[in-house]
Amino acid sequence: MAKKQGPKGFPIERIRNIGIIAHVDAGKTTTTEQILYYSGKQHRIGAVDEGNTTTDYLPEEQERGITIVAAAVTTHWTPSTSGVDHRLNLIDTPGHIDFTAEVERSLSVLDGAIGVFCGVAGVQAQSETVWKQASRYRVPRIAYVNKLDRSGASFQAVLEDIEARLDGLPLAVQLPIGAERDFKGVVDLLTLEAWTWTDGDPPPPPERGAPPPDVLEEAQLWREQLVERLADLDEEVAARFLEEQPCDAALLRAAIRRVTLSRRAFPVLCGASFRHKGTQPLLDAICDYLPSPLDRPPVQGKRPKGRKGALRHDDPDAWLEAERPPSPTAPFCAFAFKTISNPTGDLTFLRVYSGTSDGSEQLLSGREGKKERLGRIYVVDASKKTPVEQCCAGDIVGVVGLRYTRTGDTLSDPDHPILLGAIVFPLPVVSMAVEPKTSADRDKLGQVLETMAKDDPTFRVRLDGETGQTVISGMGELHLEVIADRIKREWKVECKVGKPRVSYKQRFAAAARGRATYEVEHAGKRMFASVELEVEPVPELPGGLQVELTAPPEQVPEEFHKAIEDALRAKASGLGEWGDPLIDARIRVTGGTFDPQDSSEPAYAAAASRALEDAAERAGLVSLEPVMTLSVDVTEDLFGTIIQDMQGRRAEILATTVVKDLRRITAAVPLAEMFGYASDIRSRTQGRASFTLEPRSYAVVPEGKRPKLF
Repeated sequence: MAKKQGPKGFPIERIRNIGIIAHVDAGKTTTTEQILYYSGKQHRIGAVDEGNTTTDYLPEEQERGITIVAAAVTTHWTPSTSGVDHRLNLIDTPGHIDFTAEVERSLSVLDGAIGVFCGVAGVQAQSETVWKQASRYRVPRIAYVNKLDRSGASFQAVLEDIEARLDGLPLAVQLPIGAERDFKGVVDLLTLEAWTWTDGDPPPPPERGAPPPDVLEEAQLWREQLVERLADLDEEVAARFLEEQPCDAALLRAAIRRVTLSRRAFPVLCGASFRHKGTQPLLDAICDYLPSPLDRPPVQGKRPKGRKGALRHDDPDAWLEAERPPSPTAPFCAFAFKTISNPTGDLTFLRVYSGTSDGSEQLLSGREGKKERLGRIYVVDASKKTPVEQCCAGDIVGVVGLRYTRTGDTLSDPDHPILLGAIVFPLPVVSMAVEPKTSADRDKLGQVLETMAKDDPTFRVRLDGETGQTVISGMGELHLEVIADRIKREWKVECKVGKPRVSYKQRFAAAARGRATYEVEHAGKRMFASVELEVEPVPELPGGLQVELTAPPEQVPEEFHKAIEDALRAKASGLGEWGDPLIDARIRVTGGTFDPQDSSEPAYAAAASRALEDAAERAGLVSLEPVMTLSVDVTEDLFGTIIQDMQGRRAEILATTVVKDLRRITAAVPLAEMFGYASDIRSRTQGRASFTLEPRSYAVVPEGKRPKLF
């Protein structure tokens, strides 16, 4: 039986679509550079500090030394364990919480991931966040403990931290040789073979052989523990273990792969990427343990019952469950997970789940139900594009030429349509005003902001009704600062920005009904429609707002549904006295009045908008503020100082734990109290404390704590 083939005839079972996820500064980009160098993709190793890495290609990334956008690269590796070439589609993701959308949309399309952990700090706040994101998408993972050459690094301590704080069972498959500045290699616990590295420029290949006697004795104990853990998880190992039969490396490797793919456990490796130590066995582990597209279950979605089903997103009864197997011969199905706008044509990133396309055939774009052609297809390596003739199941490609497709859309065979689940992004929490320096730049600024909002689902733009100012919203101060830089640098628009402010939201205080009639005469033509609706608060509703149209068709015909939904969503973006966006709300259109002669889309839209105002007045609106999870690592002598400061910021202390020689304080704190915290905590602790901040939830604003936004 012929093997299933991927792009350019490459077998799908040897494709790995993986991402690198971690806390900021854990070494993701440095590890990516090592992978690209040792796999032969590039002939030099870039450095974050020098601003010349492959995946951090934006000027803002190179200047700040952080990853801002997820970058895709493709390379190949032949593992020493099998001797068979593998294709690696690798995505380097940001570690800063402000750019969490890049992690979210990457994980939604990846088959596996590498969690990178600092050998000194262990599991940090954002490490937990991205790990949970991967769990939500059911992504199998391996863990890589980096920076073991640093002072204070401890593989054992990080392993214990991982087991205590992350879901799944860690399986140490390596043991470090040496510690801190004496770290020089690892022992493979499956083969009890040592890999050691020496310094050099370029770095020489690792030496492989027997470990030192003292290390071998410890490694044998660790191997016994690995076998015992696997015996609890895998039947084949359990049978050998109970019969007291030896377990060879091949048996253990196959068992580790099985438990990794089932997400019951994950292998843990170690190294020091900056010192060129640990990369080759990490590449082997990617091929040995992480899944190919064939190892993942068929992608799940829904298909329309009838030909017009693709347009009826408001009607759950118009859809049936559907799936697509990872086969190049199945009907085509691809998911658009990212767009990059460009004057010469937008670049859309696709994960192809099934089928094959050369770009010439028509495809159905799920959101609008419109026909598209892929046009030009590329393999994307960070900022570089290489054209290819086709894309197949298992591939991640960039496409230029799509007109209607946006992030979260599905492209499918029109004769076999399918709609995959959309990505749910967090709501923006910080806003600031922006205006052009000259009137000549006003229109251009509006176009630029609209383009950037299309590319970044966590970036929003609105016009403040009272002040007339343009207000932009994002995930944090850094997020908006980077956007302001890009407006000036990339789009050449000079603008003035205000101070960052909290982006408040609101929800209904209770359930209520609303009704409105729109009846006017314009140019001798009567316009008429009425709408009845119900509203109710729904805590933590995915997407924030749900609009349902359940009115009988004789009262609200189907052709007016889209106009009504668009009007309701537009009105919900700025309701009531404060004009804040509405969240945690369900709006259900239950009835209305239709006149065959005088009812129109504008009339129904106006009636729906007024009906929502009526319902909001009856229900009442509650102002909400974003609450963040604050995690601070501080020395014992400064513990009381930090606790006292937190309490002054309306913080709720959630936990205090000991992490090595530090105290870690975790608290829930309103974002309004956290502006300028970085400089404040630095001055209070003489730079001896570190902190992370990430979105947690929304809470009712206490009386007297709600300032006017602008």
